[in-house]
Amino acid sequence: MPLVIALAAAALFLKRKGSLKTTHALACGALGFYLADTSLATSIQAASANLVSMIGTFGT
Repeated sequence: MPLVIALAAAALFLKRKGSLKTTHALACGALGFYLADTSLATSIQAASANLVSMIGTFGT
């Protein structure tokens, strides 16, 4: 869940900065929903969990 919040915050930041158009944000969101229904979803989730844990070890 925190990764989803971080991605939403990044999208909100880019939208406010003017770098992300609303249509681009909707396309990214739709892509995320479509990827969640594919067989790649478990691989993407595992890779992102490994990345987050790897980043977490840099702080210690």
